[in-house]
Amino acid sequence: MPEKRARLSADIANLSILLYILWLLIPAVQTTGRAMTGAACVALFALGVVLDWTYFKAHWADLCLRALCAAVMPLLLRRFLSRGGTNFAGFYVQQAMFWFPLIYAGYARNRGDRRLWRGVKWALLFAVTLTVCTTIGWLIQGMLRGGKIYAYSRSLGYGGEGREAYLKELMLRNIGGYDFVYAMAASLPLCLIGASIHTGWKRWAFAVLCALQVIMIVLSQYTYAMLFAAAVLAVEGLALVIRCVSRGRIMLGKSLLWAVLPFVLAALFCQPLIALAATVCRSIGMNNFAFSFEQLLTALQGGVTSADSRLGYYLTAIGGFAQSPVWGDLFGGAKQLSLHSDILDLLSGMGVLGAALVGGMVWLMGRGSLRGVRSHPQRAQLCVSAAVVFMTALLGTAVYSRDILTVAILGAALVLEGEK
Repeated sequence: MPEKRARLSADIANLSILLYILWLLIPAVQTTGRAMTGAACVALFALGVVLDWTYFKAHWADLCLRALCAAVMPLLLRRFLSRGGTNFAGFYVQQAMFWFPLIYAGYARNRGDRRLWRGVKWALLFAVTLTVCTTIGWLIQGMLRGGKIYAYSRSLGYGGEGREAYLKELMLRNIGGYDFVYAMAASLPLCLIGASIHTGWKRWAFAVLCALQVIMIVLSQYTYAMLFAAAVLAVEGLALVIRCVSRGRIMLGKSLLWAVLPFVLAALFCQPLIALAATVCRSIGMNNFAFSFEQLLTALQGGVTSADSRLGYYLTAIGGFAQSPVWGDLFGGAKQLSLHSDILDLLSGMGVLGAALVGGMVWLMGRGSLRGVRSHPQRAQLCVSAAVVFMTALLGTAVYSRDILTVAILGAALVLEGEK
């Protein structure tokens, strides 16, 4: 009887994550099923956990602590980071779905039941490939429409009043928006891992998927996503050259470490390089990139940035952190938030102590999900993927973006599980 209940528990929990992946990463399904479907997946997972009563009794304190962290996290984000806008109830439900993949990965790896991973890799690959292909098709169609370029993916990043019908129409076309685009940037190292550990047609399939992801990111016109993708490809490409030149004597982890070195040197000489980049972009007509580089250079030189530049928002949060670096707004005070950076707003709103508290809660929710990463052969590429997620939260907002955490944490857990 216990084994029968354990099998039923694993099947139900596995079904919950499969349905969640297909619902979340296929926008047409998401907008049709609406938020209640994602919430139902989380409830289905909770049922699966409780059904394995033997495991639950042995680990109830750990499981309840993970659930408590997920329940408290949106309250902290609301109070100290002003996240959630005017619809806090919707944000609270969204946060339960946001942390679900992290909790699932930790639970599945700690429980050690292979049935919990059944079909997860194929569900991820199917949903990602489908949405990447349909998004590319519609973005090309938007570029070819006469008189005006329709940036559909960027349109999905703005949910203002009166736009519900238009945004639903775009999602029914299965176009990926901000969340999906940045999730694809974070998944590039994972795709490259897939290409490196497979042979034959599977290697080519992962390489093609990687190329399609890059094409979609470029067509989406999200500046930071393009920069992240370019950095990932540059690091991976340089690491490949280092391995080839050394004839395999410098392995994957060390070659990636050496490949990062030029970017460290570039940071030391960033001002002349940024000025050069701004000049080149302006000369070839890439005015948006040129403006961003010019504003960054102005900020680094201590000047006043334009009101149209996001750097001004960042400086607001940095100023708030400078005023109270230890505990931020934990004990009251006027908030100084950028609302454009999760990391900077966390430091400004909660200080170092609060940031450590939030980091500890995230670790508790996902404890065990990355077990074995330090000794894994692909640990360097997993770190590159984590760096993209971190930079997304540093230069933008990730706490609303369920796609990013889902793809990054489940992809990393599958690599660590040895899924091929």
